[in-house]
Amino acid sequence: MRFSTLISAAFAVLAGAVLMGPAQAGEAASEWRQVAYQCESGKPLTVSFRETGSAVKVVAADQKAVTLVLRPAKAGFRYSDSRYELRGEGAAITWKVGGKTPVSCTTQDPSAINLAASATL
Repeated sequence: MRFSTLISAAFAVLAGAVLMGPAQAGEAASEWRQVAYQCESGKPLTVSFRETGSAVKVVAADQKAVTLVLRPAKAGFRYSDSRYELRGEGAAITWKVGGKTPVSCTTQDPSAINLAASATL
């Protein structure tokens, strides 16, 4: 009798999680704010900043999207993984892929300054 009660309770919890979706089931659903940058190379770069400042999603014109996590920086912000790095302060950023020369990019989007300010450890 007790086993069937546990099974019923577990099923109810799982069913509720499926019906509510991940955000309501307890997973953090952070919002992302997209900023379009124009790089000195002439190519666009789109950066989506997680509202909490903990991560970014970067989409370059000739690359697939990558998600990077916030890392310590002496000034401004820095997001990276083992291959990619995004640094910046205010409306200016630097995008680096592997051992290639970093590319400078800027935006006219005024929200970039606020997003950059939230990206500090």
